[in-house]
Formats: sequence, structure tokens, C-alpha cells
Amino acid sequence: MSEKIIVLKFGGSVLLDELHVRAAAEEVSRFVRDGWRVVAVVSALEGTTDKLLGQARQYGPRPHEAATALLLATGELTSTALLGLALDTLGVTVETLDAAGVGLRTVGEVLDSSPVSLDVAAIRERLTHARAIVVPGFVGRDEHNRTTLLGRGGSDLTALYIAQQLGASCRLVKDVDGLFEWDPARPGPEPRRYASLSWDGALALDGTIVQHKAVRWAKDHGLTFEVGAVGAVEVSRVGPFGATFVAAEEEAIHAA
Repeated sequence: MSEKIIVLKFGGSVLLDELHVRAAAEEVSRFVRDGWRVVAVVSALEGTTDKLLGQARQYGPRPHEAATALLLATGELTSTALLGLALDTLGVTVETLDAAGVGLRTVGEVLDSSPVSLDVAAIRERLTHARAIVVPGFVGRDEHNRTTLLGRGGSDLTALYIAQQLGASCRLVKDVDGLFEWDPARPGPEPRRYASLSWDGALALDGTIVQHKAVRWAKDHGLTFEVGAVGAVEVSRVGPFGATFVAAEEEAIHAA
């Protein structure tokens, strides 16, 4: 396939509810209109994972891991279906797949696995028929065909892994404009926003925006990626870069 492909990851902080799912669909549609084929990786709607985990813990403080993984995965599957429905209403040709559908295989602990293979041919074939495909983040299958999870925040790792395997661009879509020196919501001086930073620079941040496990994986594989908000033009780029910041004048224009 000669057309350009981008992986867009939408986390729970973006998918707050079904209204925000529609906003995510508009974002996917924006990239489609710009000529991209899109692989959208989604997390569960905000609060869903904690709710499901609480439900599992009603059966004991250390609930059965494989059953817990299966339960938690339903959150991502729900988001996958909802975004697929929203894209269809916008007239975007779309396919929705689960972890088995994209052949995302993992190794390691059931609740903290790592991806090791992907059915790249299947994804590329689907993208010849659809402008976008939607897949669940956070979820894989192990050698025993059990549902596995990639650790808390693992949808970031799903997106980066799929992008690397496809040779695609990758943007992690968050509820902030990019990566900052510190949490912009924290009282005190306003932090500067990074235009670019190294993988180690991203790992030095607190890990609330991008999963550290995912950043380490990107560093190990030399993968550059972006972090930005829905509708963003200016983003933070993470990769083999020195730290640079968005100029104050650009921030003022962006804020306006």
C-alpha cells in the first residue's frame, strides 16, 4: 500500500463519554480527509477500567488473573464498537477488529504482557477496503490464546507497537496539548510545553500522560511519536531529539 498510514491513539482522558467518542470520530475523519489511512487505537471510556477492576475485586483481593483480563478487556471492546459506529455515521468506511483480528500476540504476565507479533498483512488488507480501522488498545492474546493486558496505560504501547510494525506515523491523542515540564494543572508557575524531547526526557516526566513502559519500548526500537490534543496542529515530538520548547508567542496564538 502506497498511501500514508497513521496510528491515532485515544485514551480514556479523551473518551470521557459517548459525546467525546463522536469528537474522536471527527478527529479520525479529519485525518482521512487529509489523505491518511487511519488505525485508531482506543482505551476504555474514562473510569470504566477502575469500575471493572472494582467489580473483579468483589470476588476477592487477588481475583483470577485471566478472568480479570477478560473482564477488563470489555471496556476497550466497547470503545472500539462505539467509535466504529460514530465513524460510520460520518460516512467514513470503517472496520472494527479485536486483538485476535489484528493478530496481536503477547508474552509475559497476563496482566502486564508485552507485544511480540502482529498480523501486518491482515491490517494492510483491511485498509485497502476501509479508510479507517478501529482496534482495542491494552489487549492482546498469548500463546495459550488467553486474553492478556499490556499493563495500566497499555493502549499507548499498543499504538506504538502497531505503528512500528506497519512503518506508520503515530500520534497519542491526549487531553492536553502535548508534553509539559510538569502538570499544567499544578498550582504555581506555568510550565513550558515541549516542541520536542528525547525518550529519556519523556521518561523523566511523571508518566501520567504517556505510559513509561511504552516510552521505553519506543526508545529500544528507535520509534519517534507525537503527543497532542484532538484537533491539534502543534504537538510534542518524542524521539532522537534535544529538548526544545514552544515559543511563548506560539503558545499565545495557540491559546487564542
